[in-house]
Amino acid sequence: MTVGKFLGWRVVAASTIGLGCGLGTLVAATFGVFLGPLQQEFAWSQSSVLTALLVVTITASFLAPVVGAVVDRFGARRIILASFVAEMLIVGSLAFQSDDLWTFYLRFFLLAAFTLGTTHVAFARVLTVWFDRRRGLALGIALSGIGLGGFIWPLYAQFMIGEFGWRTAYLLLALAVAIFALPVIFFWLKDTPQSVGQWPDGDAAPGAAGVGGASDGDSRAAMASNAQGMTLGEASRTGQYWLMIVTFFLIGFVVQSIILHLVPLLTGRGVSPMRAAFAQSVLFLALTTGRLVTGWLMDRFFAPRVALAFLVAPIVGIVMLALGVNEWIAVLSALLVGLAVGAEVDVLAYLTGRYFGTRHFAAVYGSFYGIYSLSGGIGPFVTALAVEQFGGYTPVLLAHSAVLVLCCVLLLRFAAFPDRQRTST
Repeated sequence: MTVGKFLGWRVVAASTIGLGCGLGTLVAATFGVFLGPLQQEFAWSQSSVLTALLVVTITASFLAPVVGAVVDRFGARRIILASFVAEMLIVGSLAFQSDDLWTFYLRFFLLAAFTLGTTHVAFARVLTVWFDRRRGLALGIALSGIGLGGFIWPLYAQFMIGEFGWRTAYLLLALAVAIFALPVIFFWLKDTPQSVGQWPDGDAAPGAAGVGGASDGDSRAAMASNAQGMTLGEASRTGQYWLMIVTFFLIGFVVQSIILHLVPLLTGRGVSPMRAAFAQSVLFLALTTGRLVTGWLMDRFFAPRVALAFLVAPIVGIVMLALGVNEWIAVLSALLVGLAVGAEVDVLAYLTGRYFGTRHFAAVYGSFYGIYSLSGGIGPFVTALAVEQFGGYTPVLLAHSAVLVLCCVLLLRFAAFPDRQRTST
């Protein structure tokens, strides 16, 4: 067994790279880049191509709790590695896509079914057992990989499409997974600190007070936290579980709608396509910042209040978009919305561990992730229908801001953490 320098931050680095190369980033962030070439090649309608994303969303929403249970039983590392191999093979197979639309949908179904281990369902499980006192910071750093990947991969894919065509670009995306994700996960990701002779946060083992700067009591508390936890069935019988379901479903509904509709909203109001694209990039950069800051704050303050504070930013940003848009308001609004996009998943993972423990973390968090994914798929479609019904974005945006105000009220109802879950506050 390995003993010595704390390896938790290597686990964080591996998780950051893994999340930056996973399904929710590599595939989702580049989908729009491939949209035009696929339409041009096969004469598919835009809605037909976009249906593939709906397939992913629906499949993920149902399978995420199952994948979580598998991770809890067999360990995250082997599931993550297997999922990345599957992602590499399926993404690479898109290079051989024919004009048969159903095989296109099948590939995206397989992506959702076999690569959920590349998402935070698995990575958050690893991080919650490696960290207790610094759990928020660890989650924030790792999940910032999604924002960095969301910024890098579209540019990479667009360049490769321009140079080699869309088929070769898909092969090069698969190669990127093999080069950047698989090696670092294989060598650096470990399921638990105990598997390498260490303890959460780098604390001393019980009976070895003073090693690593932690007391024996600190280590016992972290061990107890890792040993306890509700099953999904037990968690679902609590009011706190359903309060989190409703709150984060509504948050996902709104923020994912804004992300998808931001560019057409801005260009439809006279903002230049280049400035609209820049606003989208600013949103993803703000996402990264939001995750880092949120993680740091959750280790110091009550996490639901941190989430509430971060929701104020997109409320202001959405109201600004509703009242009027110029190029600078567009960028500022995107920045404010991006802060919330960076906060919500971090908070959800953090709260899952604090309220329901870590023993069955992946199964419980998988259920939350499934609902959140479903809301992210439904929200943009409902928003599109509402825009058509009302003849514009203004009333829809005001409704979205009202929904986030409701979410703030719901966050005020969140209970104190159970005594078994130690906090720093």
